[in-house]
Amino acid sequence: MRIGILSDIHSNLEALEAVDEALSSASVDTIYFAGDVVGYGPDPNPCTQWVRDRAEIAVAGNHDFAAIGMMDPETFNSNAREAIIWNSERLEDWAGDYLKELPMVVTRDEVTIVHASPRAPELWEYIFTLWDAEVNFSHFLTEFCFVGHSHQPVMVGMDPEGVVTVIPGESLKAEEGHRYLINVGSVGQPRDGNPDACCGILDTSTFEFTLVRIPYDVRKTQRKMVKEGLPLALVDRLSEGR
Repeated sequence: MRIGILSDIHSNLEALEAVDEALSSASVDTIYFAGDVVGYGPDPNPCTQWVRDRAEIAVAGNHDFAAIGMMDPETFNSNAREAIIWNSERLEDWAGDYLKELPMVVTRDEVTIVHASPRAPELWEYIFTLWDAEVNFSHFLTEFCFVGHSHQPVMVGMDPEGVVTVIPGESLKAEEGHRYLINVGSVGQPRDGNPDACCGILDTSTFEFTLVRIPYDVRKTQRKMVKEGLPLALVDRLSEGR
């Protein structure tokens, strides 16, 4: 089975449509979504509908919870907070109801899906360092754990002796006895210097995982954001991938 794994759409419909087309071309069998369908961007409702219709597994992100009143927007920086409030005011009732039902963690076979960290999903902590990753390995039991939240794709492996290392490149083939903690990056607001949408594909028949970059019409999204009066800092960062 081929699983498309994505995170952090952030109401960016153009990026999501490009990812959808790429995953369809790659003949994925199902979709797992690691949270933050809304926030930052201009299209919360169609993005939420896509996740509701297409994702077999979906978990909540912090922006999702903030947009439906389950988290205080005041805990976000000013630009993020403004965009969350904008998204919240435009979410249709069905979309809000869907987001309210999302769990924080889902485990399916040898895969764990969580937005921020398996150690403390409700704290929305970031996994930035190798030490962060090492600590989190003891909080999931599956072969793979997929996260988002930082918007920066990275693959980390733990060998049978407990040694944790960053796996270079854009793909890996799972080794017996090893486990993997993988950030699949962001569909709608990449922050690794590459503005292309990012997601991953896990092939459970070959035990291979691949990060995928997909270009999309960034300027179209930016024009929509400007028209809606969303913060210019959020507009500019899309083309810079930061």
